[in-house]
Amino acid sequence: MSKPNFSSVLDKPATAIARPKPLPIGTYLAVVEGLPRYDKSSKKQTDFVEFSLRITAAADDVDPDELAEIGLTLKDGTPRTMKNTYYLTEDAAWRLKKFLEDLGFDFEGDLTMREACESASNREVYITVKHEPSMDGQSIFAKIGDTASVE
Repeated sequence: MSKPNFSSVLDKPATAIARPKPLPIGTYLAVVEGLPRYDKSSKKQTDFVEFSLRITAAADDVDPDELAEIGLTLKDGTPRTMKNTYYLTEDAAWRLKKFLEDLGFDFEGDLTMREACESASNREVYITVKHEPSMDGQSIFAKIGDTASVE
């Protein structure tokens, strides 16, 4: 992947700059890319784990015209990815467990959530994309609403 050339962005006429459209609402097949990222939220300092999901295909419930307009790849040809974040609290742990089960992990034995997170790379999952307005109401963002098992 080539490095972005920021000067070429600065050399464009401002009238040629437009806000990118969000990925259309619907179901997509995605693959976990690489290892998860562990960090703390900026506001409340809550621990979280974040997965990068590479979009590989769209299901029949995705509007084909909207998808054709933006595509499953970026302008430079790299696949579209979405971040999937789970807070590491007692009340939210079930969400992470469900995601890991959707990736095919079986927690009947001694497998820990951390071990599953660390082994999630290259596993497939269906994601449901929804649209959410920005805090100021000026933009719409695509977010992952739910996940489902591929099997």
